[in-house]
Amino acid sequence: MSDESAPIAVVTGAAGGIGRAVTAALTRAGHRVVGVDVEPVGDPAAYASLVADVAVPEQVEQLFARIHERYGQPTVLVNNAGVYHARAFLDYDPKTYAQVLDVNLGAVFFCTQAFARSLVAAGRPGTVVNVASISGQSGSPDAAYGASKGGCIALTRSLGRALAEHRIRVNAVAPGLVETPMAARIPVERRDDYRARIPVGRFGTPAEVAAAVAWLADPASSYVTATILDVNGGLH
Repeated sequence: MSDESAPIAVVTGAAGGIGRAVTAALTRAGHRVVGVDVEPVGDPAAYASLVADVAVPEQVEQLFARIHERYGQPTVLVNNAGVYHARAFLDYDPKTYAQVLDVNLGAVFFCTQAFARSLVAAGRPGTVVNVASISGQSGSPDAAYGASKGGCIALTRSLGRALAEHRIRVNAVAPGLVETPMAARIPVERRDDYRARIPVGRFGTPAEVAAAVAWLADPASSYVTATILDVNGGLH
């Protein structure tokens, strides 16, 4: 399959550890990956890189218009952009709380909306994979982060059902502890406690999360939608 005929996948938060791993996995699977981040991606595995703040709905609309104009119709969207502050509940201020919800949940909503609208207009099927978190299932010491990821999980289940009639599948992966710069913000004593409770005895890798994302983006998972796939080493 030539580059120009390969399907297009959009990955947000593409400059981060999981984002780069997802870009590499989807590229190996034959996609042209358009990486999106608030800073230049600079990833040689990406087919193209664009800068946008996906927490701003107006920028999301402009982003997908740009992608369609320059590269064509994307058929895979990976909502990976996220922020984590490791902040105690009593220390949160309204601005930081709003940022966490806007990036971790609002961006998922509006990126999926823009993507789905373009697919419906083109009469084409597509796939959305959201990157949630075990924190959205069991809670988190960072309450705003846990709430945002819990919302992502609920949104995934809702959109998986709502968009099925348009042949658009929506699923999510829920990683546990993964060795990324974001996870490095977790205090050392809490990291040690988590590691001791993980049945496989270690943190995950970005490549392991990316492999799950790539499977959900692949036609091999064509009967899977509105589903959350745990990638957590057995931690619950």
